[in-house]
Amino acid sequence: MNNRLLLILIISAVVCAVPGLAFGWGAATHAYIAKELGHEPGVMNLQEMYGAVVPDMFNLMFGYEHQGYLWNKTHYEFMKVVKKVNSEESRAFGYGFASHNEDWGADHTAHINSVGIKSGEGYVVTKKKILAPQLKLGITLFLNSKGIAYVPELLDELSLVIADSAVESAVDLLVSQNEDAQIGTRMLVAAKLRSPFVPMLLSRSYAQDLAGEAGIIAEESILLIVETETQFKEYMELYGGILTQENAVDLMAEQGAQLAEVMLEERYGIVVEVPAELMKTGLLAAVDVVKNDYSGELAATLEYVARQLESHGVESQLPADLD
Repeated sequence: MNNRLLLILIISAVVCAVPGLAFGWGAATHAYIAKELGHEPGVMNLQEMYGAVVPDMFNLMFGYEHQGYLWNKTHYEFMKVVKKVNSEESRAFGYGFASHNEDWGADHTAHINSVGIKSGEGYVVTKKKILAPQLKLGITLFLNSKGIAYVPELLDELSLVIADSAVESAVDLLVSQNEDAQIGTRMLVAAKLRSPFVPMLLSRSYAQDLAGEAGIIAEESILLIVETETQFKEYMELYGGILTQENAVDLMAEQGAQLAEVMLEERYGIVVEVPAELMKTGLLAAVDVVKNDYSGELAATLEYVARQLESHGVESQLPADLD
């Protein structure tokens, strides 16, 4: 294996291990938005919170060739889920699911157009461009310590990818510290209490499309979706639990380093130690980049999403009377 490929594998595994990878807003941030929207009370709001994070479940399908296709489905064809709800619990889930989308939902302000800082691009996109240069030295020292050669262009690209993940995770951390100290517990409970009908609701919405895209039978696509959602549910329980701890920063860093090492060894036969301190340094640097304006962006996003849900008639497209 050449050094350039080894570099890609190592950094890809590190990035995949960080909780906020490509989540637009991180999971805790999406859950917080759904909690504040509060379309349904009590336990039903927990279903909304879980629904708000589920569009990112296919991010866990590391290396799957149709991962991008499925991500586009949940982020742009999200109304398929809304229109197939068949119970009170899945109705709440569908409302939360719709709040997440890239088209006009919460992820729109993260990736496309911020509504708080009004930078002309997404909040996370703006912040990762500020953070990326700060991460280059740490990444370079890590690569040098492993004797891995690299080219500057690749380092630039990877710094942006890692910065994106770090910004999302940093906002999650600050939300758990400032906006809602119980968000980790809420996430954990929401995942544990998610309606047992959720996997089949997702399968009814996307399995046929996946079967056609991947050239597999319907039963295979259903099984793949169900297994992925089950793994994601467990991941949300774990991530929520981490955010309840006083040493959440250390735990996030340790979890990321351990996952990176496992994936490298199991997938590529590469045994390399990924230091948790490297993860922690990036996360703390991201906190410094976002701490002064993330709260304003979050508040503006919440108002924006509420308006969008109303203007797009999401509630009117959810069945009103269900058993």
